[in-house]
Amino acid sequence: MKKFILPYIWIVLVCAMVIPYRASSQDNIVEPKDKITLTLQQSMIVQRSNAQITITPGESLAQKQSREKLEQERIAASTTRTVIARERPVEPVVTKSWSITDLRGLYQSAAAKFGIDWKLIEAVHQVETGKSTDTCIRSYAGATGPMQFLPSTFRHYANEGSDICNVHDSVYAAANLLASSGADTGDIDSALFSYNHSRSYVELVKSIMNSI
Repeated sequence: MKKFILPYIWIVLVCAMVIPYRASSQDNIVEPKDKITLTLQQSMIVQRSNAQITITPGESLAQKQSREKLEQERIAASTTRTVIARERPVEPVVTKSWSITDLRGLYQSAAAKFGIDWKLIEAVHQVETGKSTDTCIRSYAGATGPMQFLPSTFRHYANEGSDICNVHDSVYAAANLLASSGADTGDIDSALFSYNHSRSYVELVKSIMNSI
């Protein structure tokens, strides 16, 4: 009987020793709850990183603001140019067409005002610009307009308008200059030399004047 009982006693003793040991070892193992918490936190970090990449696919916030500002300035500039174009339309400039009859009427009116021969004015006009009208043609020396005045000289003798490029204003200024230089007393040579300091010029104008 003893032979059969002893083995069972040994088995009971061994089990009694092993079970408490396994139970005490489990006290040092991290509970599953802690592992789950750590895993969830790591997952949240990864998700935030992914969210940042999605928000900024190609440009930063500063770049986006700069691009939008440039676009607004471009639109504003385009709008401003359009408004100016409407407020200041380009209008064609209409000039009078002068016939020889019209011109001679002008020469005679200016000559009568200053007491000189109208043919002298026509001859000067012919030599200076070939009787050009309403033109801002300019010489190498800076003489401008139908009667080829230097701007400072024109301002001094202008009396029927202040446009150096206008034939009416220029003819009256020329008549004033010629009269002031001796033409009103018959001194044609002095008047022409004052207009252009060249003896050949004086002779050329006189020859044309005498042919009219």
